[in-house]
Amino acid sequence: MKAGPENPQHLVSNYRALCAPVLFVIDSDEVSVWQVRGDLPARMIEKTHIDQVPALFEKNLEQWEPHAIHRAKSIGAINPSYQMDFVDIGLLPAIEGETHVKLERMLQEMLLAFHEAPGGSVDPKLLFPLAFRLLAVKVLRDRGHAAAQEWDTSNGPELLRAIENFYGLSTVLDDPAIQASDLVASAWERLSSGISFANISSEDLALVYENVLVTPETRKHFGTHTTPRQLAEYAVARLELSRFPPHELFVYEPFAGAAPFLVSALRHLREALPRDWNDRQRHEFLVEHIAGDELDSFACEVAMLSLILADYPNRNGWRIEERDLFEEAELDSRLEKRNVIVCNPPFQDFNAEEKERYTVAQREYSKPLAVLNAALDKHPLALAFVLPRTFLLGDKFADARKRIEQLYTEIELVALPDNLFGVSQVDSALLIAREPASNGIRDTTLRSTEISERESVEFLKSGKITTQRVLSRPMPDSPSGDLWIPTLKEVWEHLSDFACLGDSFSIHRGIAWYTRQQDRWSTTEQADYRRGLHSARHLLQFIPKDPVWLDCREQYLSGNAISLPWDRPKLIANATRLSRQAWRIAATVDTTGLVCSQQFMGFWPKEPMSAIQLWAVAATLNGPVANAFLADHARGKRFRVTTLNEIPMPQRSLALAGKLTADYLSLVREGDISGRQENKAAELLTQIDAAILDAYDLPLRIERQLLNYFGDEQRPVAHDWPHWADHALVPGLTLGERIARGMQSQGGWFHEVFTPLPKDEAEALREYGE
Repeated sequence: MKAGPENPQHLVSNYRALCAPVLFVIDSDEVSVWQVRGDLPARMIEKTHIDQVPALFEKNLEQWEPHAIHRAKSIGAINPSYQMDFVDIGLLPAIEGETHVKLERMLQEMLLAFHEAPGGSVDPKLLFPLAFRLLAVKVLRDRGHAAAQEWDTSNGPELLRAIENFYGLSTVLDDPAIQASDLVASAWERLSSGISFANISSEDLALVYENVLVTPETRKHFGTHTTPRQLAEYAVARLELSRFPPHELFVYEPFAGAAPFLVSALRHLREALPRDWNDRQRHEFLVEHIAGDELDSFACEVAMLSLILADYPNRNGWRIEERDLFEEAELDSRLEKRNVIVCNPPFQDFNAEEKERYTVAQREYSKPLAVLNAALDKHPLALAFVLPRTFLLGDKFADARKRIEQLYTEIELVALPDNLFGVSQVDSALLIAREPASNGIRDTTLRSTEISERESVEFLKSGKITTQRVLSRPMPDSPSGDLWIPTLKEVWEHLSDFACLGDSFSIHRGIAWYTRQQDRWSTTEQADYRRGLHSARHLLQFIPKDPVWLDCREQYLSGNAISLPWDRPKLIANATRLSRQAWRIAATVDTTGLVCSQQFMGFWPKEPMSAIQLWAVAATLNGPVANAFLADHARGKRFRVTTLNEIPMPQRSLALAGKLTADYLSLVREGDISGRQENKAAELLTQIDAAILDAYDLPLRIERQLLNYFGDEQRPVAHDWPHWADHALVPGLTLGERIARGMQSQGGWFHEVFTPLPKDEAEALREYGE
């Protein structure tokens, strides 16, 4: 571009939508090179005389080679080995995000025209194919396709007939509402007046189209499910298909839904094809090497039309077949000769009817496990599966994890947030496995990736993950199936020799009923009902819930939990995690003989304990170590007794924690607290945590890892709590030592327990902790 009176930096920013990582500005006889960035102003990286431009390109030939730049733009954010200093990996996602907003707004305008149709809105079953036809017309016309320029856009039915003939599609013109020319013309007018599709990525167009037009109502009506665009792109990019010769790859997506994995795979495969191939050669190759199946006919059409859009300007030829893959040998035969498997399978277990119908259901009770095992039986080159989050650590998937460990040397597990899938009610994870094991590879590389709930929007926009841990280890002779690297791996290694909660307590789930739990309790006393706790909703740490009356009649009870010693002193805590965040459990003490429903766990000491000793253990369960342990090890919603048994316990005395907890309870049991009392309660809670951490005697660096893990997450307590931040300003000191320093002028027990370190030791610790 040629510079004028305008500031060169502003000039470059005006051309940001080109999505070029580098722009050249010519100003008289000087040429400046500018890096175009996503969220920051453009940055000049070099300036030279115009006569030196050939030398400039010669110097940067390797980096500025088109294929290298394209790889850096497309997968540099996911695979750092392809990043380049001058390519801002945030630029493309930023431009795409802006484009998607404009696209979605325009498509919504088109949908509005259909919904405002005379005589009522268009049948949802016709909405998707009708919208596709008009969208395809605009793509062809905006990109200057010769045939499309001849179509009469003023005649709705003729316009539809033209695009149907072009792609060989079945007709929608049999529907009376579609035959109304005004309806199609109105929708076309709104669409054609929007932004041009001339330079919009076909893949982005396909995915925005699917996301906008398959509404929640349509998904519910037709059973269509989807995988977020960025998740599919992340998974396929991490498979690194470019490492294989294209002709060796055959990609298959069973249970394809709208085929988001295939749309992404299409782009990655197409980029690897010879550059001298024409569009027809590429299309014919891709059609032979990409396939998918789906039970729902509507979803099949969604998938096919999305692939057509992504494969512009080629005619149709995509085969997304309507198949019930759980029928005898159906999935096995479809997996044959397909060596890259990408899948978001149904998450449910087989029901009673399906167990009678399908042979596979007699071997496997879990649908995702059945599909995964079928894929692993074929030993594919690579696979990417969306699975229930229990895959990360759950016993149900233990054997499958062992098989994966035996088959692959590059394994990545991704913990996904609840809000990533708009329609899924099941916690999800992503499995990515590649690099088949061979005699020449002796090490396995594990990656554990997390996307937090608060950063899910950023991931969907740019593919940015929250954190990733990498571990390389020798391939074991006998696989363990331990593929997930805990967030606080170093903490748990340090505590691995500590006594566990199960050494001192017997842990059991509360009573259950054959009928609905909500029908088995009362606010008033009744015959054969016992005082107890019914619901764990809104449970707070240390605070017992108000008791109700639970139905303990034998004919309604399921299991034998009623025979537990409910009348004995015990701890009570929630049986299901309180949140997806780090704070998972809230414990209290019961000495009144309460019975609990299955929403609670009871913890009975194996040896007699005083009330203050029980409260000290409750404080430990409510503290950072126990909550972090459950967050790192209990991946399902419900806690397993085996996981609770393994919570590491302090080695030192908890007497101070018990005393502080008694003081804390005297405050919070008064009901609503505010002002100075609330500040005092928050201070006492932090002091309790400090006393417990002191009993664990954690090294400073490990304690910091632990406390930083909680960030600024809200703790389930009865008052405001400012976290540990008020005491985090002194480097080189533990939480207890920080508190002691802040209370030196107050005297008392703090000086007895938290003795200040000698000056030379404190200085050494500061250097180590900073």
